[in-house]
Amino acid sequence: MAKYINASDGFSLKDLTLKDGLVLEITNDYENFDEEEFAYSEDLPLTNEEALNLLNMNDFEDEDDCSDANINKQITVCGISFEQLKTNMTDIFGNGKIMKLIKQKGVGPIVPYDAQITIKYIGHFEYRDEPFDSSFARGGAETFRLNQGMLIPGLEIGITTMQKHEIAMFIIHPDLAYGKYGCAPRIPPNEEILFIVHLTDYIDNGSVDNIKCLSSEERKQLPNIVKSVNAKFNTAKDCFSKQKVKQAIREYSKGLQWLEEVELKDQDEEDEVNKLLSRGYNNLAVCYNIANMPRRACSACNRVPTPTVKTHFNHGRALLKMGEFSKAMEKLQFALKMEPKNMEIIKEIRIANEKQRKYMEIEKRLWKNCLKIEEKEKKQFSSFEKAAYEMCKAFSEDNQILRQPLPECLTPEEDKYIREQAASFGLTVTTHQRYGREITYLNKPNY
Repeated sequence: MAKYINASDGFSLKDLTLKDGLVLEITNDYENFDEEEFAYSEDLPLTNEEALNLLNMNDFEDEDDCSDANINKQITVCGISFEQLKTNMTDIFGNGKIMKLIKQKGVGPIVPYDAQITIKYIGHFEYRDEPFDSSFARGGAETFRLNQGMLIPGLEIGITTMQKHEIAMFIIHPDLAYGKYGCAPRIPPNEEILFIVHLTDYIDNGSVDNIKCLSSEERKQLPNIVKSVNAKFNTAKDCFSKQKVKQAIREYSKGLQWLEEVELKDQDEEDEVNKLLSRGYNNLAVCYNIANMPRRACSACNRVPTPTVKTHFNHGRALLKMGEFSKAMEKLQFALKMEPKNMEIIKEIRIANEKQRKYMEIEKRLWKNCLKIEEKEKKQFSSFEKAAYEMCKAFSEDNQILRQPLPECLTPEEDKYIREQAASFGLTVTTHQRYGREITYLNKPNY
């Protein structure tokens, strides 16, 4: 496998004599990714009542009283005695410091002590109308790492008794909450706390932290980092499933960075690394396409050691967004040969054909109405103006393309007019060296 080196980092004579070759890159998308660029986003918050309904907090009745009057009775946690709640709860430690009541049973094994958890929760004091803390006020589900001091001890211990999808109530003694001093002004001193927790998901990825303890030389050994890489990929997959695409990009990028630094010892290690790199870069390309970053998607596809249908499809989709219609069609047709009945590929090919057809129609209109050097007929320029205007308008309204090539050999007057029309639609015009010639493109602001 060829070695990839960022040109800005420099290289040695030894690199130039590598058996499998050397690839120089001018981008650093996978090493210096911006934490702010891929920061977390929040959803719309819910009211306390909506949150309680979502957590299924109803029907808390006395099990001995089964009269019709009490069957549909709803008692919220607001104003209820903790002592009354405790009569139906389980004592986790046997000393009364963490009491638990399961409202909805979960599935699978319990949470590992160092897992990454995703929870929805509400925190209440006794006899208070409103919660002192609620994840719903900040968008709903929140993600934490256990065994990292991110949660109060009692809540962390309680969560490690839960299963995925479980909803439980915990009453936590001050010794395992905020202590005898509390946390002024919001947390009173020596206060018991009730938490209602919905464990929506968790990932056993505690091995990610192990890599922090390794030296730079130890990180170059595959057996030392493979668990951490898989943990990063699993975290990225979880972020993607929650539609947090930019967070997924960050996680995939970090895992791939670790893999790229590995020094391989034998063919088995090379095969394993290539498999992981293919998985990571393929999924990264998907994320970049969804995030409208087609250039980065192309770069990710180019770095897949063993290209698959997924690789060619996402490469074609990225090229289509960039206005590279012919190249996009080549990649999509190659993917279709590998999976002839894949309807998603067929649909993308139809889109590519339609975009290319529209572009060729616009190009023909522009050429048909191009200015002659002598500028003999003013009417002819009006026809060109109309075609240029319609081209810019159609491109600005097309949500599937971020870049489109302009016809070659435009006169200075024609080029100037197209640039003016582009600016009126908030578009830009740039020139690049591509495929051995100079090509001018119409670009959207987010390209």
